[in-house]
Amino acid sequence: MKIKYILISILLLNIAVHTYAQKSNSKILTGNILNESRLPVPFATAVLKNAGDSSVYKTVFCDTGGHFIFDALKAGSYFLKVAAVGYDTLVKENIVFAQTDTLIRMETLFLKRSVTVLSGVTVRSATPLIERTIDKTVVNVNNSITTEGATVLEVMKKLPGVRVSTDGQVTMNGRQGVNIYIDGKPSYLSAEDLLNLLSSMSASNVQKIELITNPSSKYDAAGTAGIINIVKKKNRKEGLNGSITENIGKGYFGRYSSGLTLSYKNKRYNFFFNNTYGYNKSFSSRSVTSDISGVTGKLITEQRSDNTGIGAGKNYRPTIGIDLYLSNRTTISLSGTSGIGSSNNRLKSNMDISDSNRKKINQSDFTSSLLDKSFNYSIGASLLQLLDTSGKTLTIDLDYSSYNNRPLQKNLNSLTDANGNFISETDALMQQHRRLNIYSAKADIILPIKNKQRLEMGFKTSYVKANNSNDFFDVTGTQNLFDSANSSYSINSENINAAYINFYSPHKKMNLQAGLRAEQTIASGKQLITEESVYQNYLQLFPSVFLEYKPNEKHLFNARLGRRTERAAYNELVPFRRPQTATLFFQGNPNLRPQTSWHGEFAWTYQNKLTIALNYDIIRDYVRTLPFSDSNKVTITRIPINIRQAHSWDADIVYSKKVTGWWTTNNTVSFYQNSFKGQANGFSLNNPGMISVDLSITNSFQINNKLLAECNFEYSSKRKYVTSTFGAYSNLSFGIKRQVLKNKGSISLNVNNILQSENHNAIDRNSGLYQYSYFYSYSRYASVNFVYRFGKNKIVKAHISSGSNDEQKRAGN
Repeated sequence: MKIKYILISILLLNIAVHTYAQKSNSKILTGNILNESRLPVPFATAVLKNAGDSSVYKTVFCDTGGHFIFDALKAGSYFLKVAAVGYDTLVKENIVFAQTDTLIRMETLFLKRSVTVLSGVTVRSATPLIERTIDKTVVNVNNSITTEGATVLEVMKKLPGVRVSTDGQVTMNGRQGVNIYIDGKPSYLSAEDLLNLLSSMSASNVQKIELITNPSSKYDAAGTAGIINIVKKKNRKEGLNGSITENIGKGYFGRYSSGLTLSYKNKRYNFFFNNTYGYNKSFSSRSVTSDISGVTGKLITEQRSDNTGIGAGKNYRPTIGIDLYLSNRTTISLSGTSGIGSSNNRLKSNMDISDSNRKKINQSDFTSSLLDKSFNYSIGASLLQLLDTSGKTLTIDLDYSSYNNRPLQKNLNSLTDANGNFISETDALMQQHRRLNIYSAKADIILPIKNKQRLEMGFKTSYVKANNSNDFFDVTGTQNLFDSANSSYSINSENINAAYINFYSPHKKMNLQAGLRAEQTIASGKQLITEESVYQNYLQLFPSVFLEYKPNEKHLFNARLGRRTERAAYNELVPFRRPQTATLFFQGNPNLRPQTSWHGEFAWTYQNKLTIALNYDIIRDYVRTLPFSDSNKVTITRIPINIRQAHSWDADIVYSKKVTGWWTTNNTVSFYQNSFKGQANGFSLNNPGMISVDLSITNSFQINNKLLAECNFEYSSKRKYVTSTFGAYSNLSFGIKRQVLKNKGSISLNVNNILQSENHNAIDRNSGLYQYSYFYSYSRYASVNFVYRFGKNKIVKAHISSGSNDEQKRAGN
């Protein structure tokens, strides 16, 4: 569908919406309830009373997003009373409906945490680090001291149940296939590019991270292990407000980051601007021993290498946007984000090559320099339209993103004999250009039904085009000779058309949600030099069911079932063989099939403190990148392949409690096991896996009104994936923060990986290849972080406004 037809359809739909909306004369009162951290207060009780005699007119409960609606109201004067456990009761007076009014959309109401005074000591409840809702787990990283001064990638490594490998592969509860969202939008990036993006984003600009293990049909079906949604900060206070953040740290090398946020809001618009700059230099080290055997299992050659890398990166990320309140029913939001970055990564590898008797015969000295400059940007427009006073809502989103990288890699390899005598030398240059253009349009509608039931429907269409140019040159003196055999130029495109329907039915003790999503995928790819091509066109259905049963105030039961998919990353489809060291290469696979999975989950929660969850997954065509020895029995190539089936289970125990008025603890322990069966490039698999454990413990201490401390411990036991076994490792971090400048500012000190305990090994066994690696982690660092907030410190008292409620969330957020 051409973009002009989409725009014309949206325009006609908007005209129809305005025409229909003017026909309704019934009266409705609506608003949002948030806490002091601007997070929704689910299931708060809202009571509307007559101003004259204080009699109760109607009582409603907020939904999971903190939203309430009173409909079928009459003209007159009212006042509103809002109550929730753990919060002070809020009363909002002077709510007046004239005969001509049809809708009053209240400014966001903020509930304050309860304050209890005991023997002269004031104890305030704070927003917990981890909150659980019906369909997700929310980690309020803005409340964690140990995340200040860190990158988003470092924060993700500390999330409960989440692990990030050195090559950017993300697992959640022991399962691969995690889709990363930023502000409710999929990132579409490859693991390598996503790794670079997250390692350059400052965590100081993030409000919370949502872990969604079983998304509803409203979300894209991509991500067999679920979705991790990174929600950035957005100031919602009236008037001019902002903050300044500065961070300086020292580990193996130094790091620095700074940030500025500005916003100005009134009844007509909300303007916001965020800007972050970051510089980080890191050191890595890895030793590898590779034994390559023949078909009989006899050793042919052994390679022992020591690899060291130094990486330095700079990134500049400004964001600008505006919410326009065109009427009491219409809001248009415009936003744009760009990223300008540069990186310089240097790798040095010294390898001893031995014969079948493990006697050294050669030595290879390999050096690689990778320079990369990136320019990325995304723009979006969103329309929020209230169709009528019954709560019918329409949202329309248009988005465009562009990612451009130009890596320049220089490789020099020198080969000598066992005595150090020169044999040969190769000098190569590789010029790359990766360009990714993403177009997306979607529309969602919410249709309230009787008895608080709700029907949600929507459609989405996206088009992605990826251009990958890889020019390989042999360097001879001052001449660069083009090598067509090792070069490639590929064009990949993917069009996904989706539609969904979702039904929600609440009851006194049980809530039901069921949905179905259909996605048509049309993908094509062509290698222009070799003229190889691939084409795929298929339709998939993704049902989902959620049940919630609450027999009393102490117990809550959840059951979830859904089907998901995971499509190959674009770089994994490009059959270009790219050097990583002198003997290690990576090559894409254009024949990769999408993996699909069924995910089942059952959870029990007791008094909102203890949660026990059991999960089981059945995965078909599991995608995994494995190392294979080449036919020359010298080099090794890593290739992504499909494995016929995989099964996984995990049991999670989560315990969160405010132990005393000054001590809060959050603990998560996960037991999981993955098993695999099928073929991997001719290698037969029947791997039952092993039971593994992940542990996360966070303790927060309120020393006094101005001083806070936090300690975080992470542990991952030995674990197996397909042909790989990874060793155990742990991380202990500590942070302390003090409020300064009349509580407008704060200074914090962080120490990450105090024990330098993230070193671990990895073993790969695969069809004539045994590879043992040991990773030396140098992630210990200390940092000092300063934050200063200016503008109005307190939320302006809520008042009735004819402007749109700017706290409405986008569909999918």
